[in-house]
Amino acid sequence: MSLYCGMACRRKFFWCYRLLSTYVTKTRYLFELKEDDDACKKAQQTGAFYLFHSLAPLLQTSAHQYLAPRHSLLELERLLGKFGQDAQRIEDSVLIGCSEQQEAWFALDLGLDSSFSISASLHKPEMETELKGSFIELRKALFQLNARDASLLSTAQALLRWHDAHQFCSRSGQPTKKNVAGSKRVCPSNNIIYYPQMAPVVITLVSDGTRCLLARQSSFPKGMYSALAGFCDIGKEDRVSPCCLDQS
Repeated sequence: MSLYCGMACRRKFFWCYRLLSTYVTKTRYLFELKEDDDACKKAQQTGAFYLFHSLAPLLQTSAHQYLAPRHSLLELERLLGKFGQDAQRIEDSVLIGCSEQQEAWFALDLGLDSSFSISASLHKPEMETELKGSFIELRKALFQLNARDASLLSTAQALLRWHDAHQFCSRSGQPTKKNVAGSKRVCPSNNIIYYPQMAPVVITLVSDGTRCLLARQSSFPKGMYSALAGFCDIGKEDRVSPCCLDQS
């Protein structure tokens, strides 16, 4: 009996370790793509793209649920060329996640249009016919999507909406420029960096009797430590970071 319990505990520990290891690996990879434009452009070559039109995702019907089709970079370039669009429009895409095999996932809205957009909005009916799907309001389709697609499309929509609403610098009034991953926008005139909104989720003090767990960032002054705080990226699950509250 004890041998069986020991094997069960080891098996449970192995799967927990594997899940944690996979999460850390994916997080580090996504961080690299967000900080390195060249690495992100390279990831687009083998990545997959989810398409939107005016913040509505492209969906296809299968049985009693919706599926979110994905397109390769080559397929997307062919599609844009067929509708007389420059492949430069792909620069408007945003990074929304990756697979365990480090296949990067991006989202691109073909319907958003503005006075300084590099390309005009593509007509919705023609796109739906060509792509054999429909651009459906996410709120109406959310509960007919699988968990992964629902999460990815929610993240994509929130990030695309943020970029559409933050195209000018609040100080200079000049157009801002996104990085390749879409994780930030920069004003070329004053180098102010704008990031998608983050929301505080929780702050906690991990204790063990008279001891407690504190953390620090490299930017903290000497002797400063903090409790752990959870923050939620736009459309994302929470993450833990040091929150500058406690000093020692």
